Amino acid sequence: MKIKGINMQTILKIDTSTRQDESHSRDLANRYLSQYKTIHQDTKIIHRDLVQTHIPHVTQPFIEAMYTPIENRDETTHETLSLSDTLIAELKEADTVLLSVPMFNFAVPSRLKAYIDHISRVGETFSMDESGFIGLLTGKKLVICAAYGADFTQMKTMDFVEPYLKSLFGFLGFIDIEYYAIEGTSMLGEDELENKKVQLEKQFN
Repeated sequence: MKIKGINMQTILKIDTSTRQDESHSRDLANRYLSQYKTIHQDTKIIHRDLVQTHIPHVTQPFIEAMYTPIENRDETTHETLSLSDTLIAELKEADTVLLSVPMFNFAVPSRLKAYIDHISRVGETFSMDESGFIGLLTGKKLVICAAYGADFTQMKTMDFVEPYLKSLFGFLGFIDIEYYAIEGTSMLGEDELENKKVQLEKQFN
């Protein structure tokens, strides 16, 4: 977005943790956002809290609507896709996407998976032809702030959060992806966790 010759940055912050004030992933993302705003003072912030936004799981009517050509869509079809259209429009508007996510049972929360199912649409966020797939969300930056209850130093093969999110958003066209994770949130004391967060803050780009 450009206003009066100034390139205004737009950041889309997506929160997924059920916890609010006590969420470590939200806290880490808030710290990133605070540092981001000191550099990009003219910043438009779009906030999408997936706890506050009910995103239904994919249904047959949704799939049928998604693959219905635009010129053939009726009022019901447009209504079925309205939330998906809104979520995709937010992604397209953003220069930077800031995603906060806790690990749930070695993977992402189900609400985030539902969100991903709504934004992964052929013709909107990726295209396909005889040569393969092409991500359409290009020229953007993705920052992922994750929180793990345990220390995964010796359990990396059981971490399905980082590889999944990097692969999925890479498929959609993101190349510039940064990943910050705080581990041991259910095992460490407040002082140790704070120190870990401070060290991560120093790595923010």
